[in-house]
Amino acid sequence: MNKIITFHDPCYLGKHNNIYEQPREILQMIPGIELREMQRNRENSLCCGGGGGRMWADFDEQKHLAEIRVLEALDTGAEIIATACPFCLLNLEDAIKVLDKEDAISVKDIAEIMIEAM
Repeated sequence: MNKIITFHDPCYLGKHNNIYEQPREILQMIPGIELREMQRNRENSLCCGGGGGRMWADFDEQKHLAEIRVLEALDTGAEIIATACPFCLLNLEDAIKVLDKEDAISVKDIAEIMIEAM
């Protein structure tokens, strides 16, 4: 697997449980992966907008947080946004579709990436 990947820090994994390095260490163990950081990462990561039940609510926002996050990921040159949260996965997938960037980037759980690398 030769891919450029960026890791999106889920709020519950990172900000609430202080788990930042372990997912990156897992990804870096996979041969062929180049890990690139988004400008906002770890404790400064931007929420995908799905936490606290927000993913089921409608807001009159110009751009949804997940759309902003996808644009930040695209700025790294990544082909894949890796995450470890089902809410982030759904929100980021939707944002990729809204932005019409399906040909440029995808989002996957780190478990999916590990299985594909086997």
